[in-house]
Amino acid sequence: MNHSIEKYISDLLYNNDCIIIMNFGGLVCNHISAQLDEETGIISPPNKTILFNSQLKENDGLLINHISSHEKISLEKAKNEVLKFVDQCNSNLKKFRSLRFEKIGLFTLSDEGKILFTQDSNVNYNINSYGFQDLINNKITRDHSKVIEESLKIIKTKNRLTPKRMLKAAAILIPLLGISLLSITQEKNINKVYNQIAELNPLSFFETKAEEKVETIIPVKEIKKEIEKPILSVPAEVITEKKFYIIAGAFGVEENANKLKARLNSWNYNSTIIKNNNIMRVSYNEFTTKEDAILSLAKIRKENPQAWILTI
Repeated sequence: MNHSIEKYISDLLYNNDCIIIMNFGGLVCNHISAQLDEETGIISPPNKTILFNSQLKENDGLLINHISSHEKISLEKAKNEVLKFVDQCNSNLKKFRSLRFEKIGLFTLSDEGKILFTQDSNVNYNINSYGFQDLINNKITRDHSKVIEESLKIIKTKNRLTPKRMLKAAAILIPLLGISLLSITQEKNINKVYNQIAELNPLSFFETKAEEKVETIIPVKEIKKEIEKPILSVPAEVITEKKFYIIAGAFGVEENANKLKARLNSWNYNSTIIKNNNIMRVSYNEFTTKEDAILSLAKIRKENPQAWILTI
């Protein structure tokens, strides 16, 4: 084969929430949102957690059809390749008591004979987070008071300021003042800046002959609250409306899928066929919430222990 079975399983994990490895077990995915570690300040993007269910051993056709399509071989030959792979996995587990799937995780055999799984944390299988890395939420401090002070010194060196020059000065100082009010955290710096701004009364540059009243510009109240942490923008996970299907079986031949669908509908199920490439999965019912699907699955598994939930 051109690629290993592990490579094909890894590829399927990006776009599927359940991968069944025939006669071995199933890898079941759960979606988690972005996480913030308060102690380290690290923000992790949306991810997928992978769990292993040793009860899911019945072939659903997903992995075999995927291998058949990419290797350009028959379904029977692809099935035999998977069975050989599983035999080797079980043999290595018994012999070495551990088994690693590249980019997926580590399987270990407990003293009770149960297979335990630990996910590889270096790979993110959430396709919406592709290319995203952890962000560090560092505290950022800003002090624009020095910039304003330098600007004031330049303005004060002018013996006479024309109205035109005053407007230019205001165009420089007003934006800087606005920025400083948002970021200066020390009360003394704020008061110092306000006092310097107050000395530059723009109306005083327009000379008058008579005694004219000049309105006093009242400075804005200083901001005392310290900005402890900036708000970092985190790529939001794309939220789409999901549907949940309880799968009764999967087929590569449409005629067989239609037969099972007709049988389930005759038993008062609302069965549908979900097509994905060459695979036709037949469902018992469709649900809009995962909770309802899980409740229904518990009842269905009394008759069909191999039934499972497909999320789309």
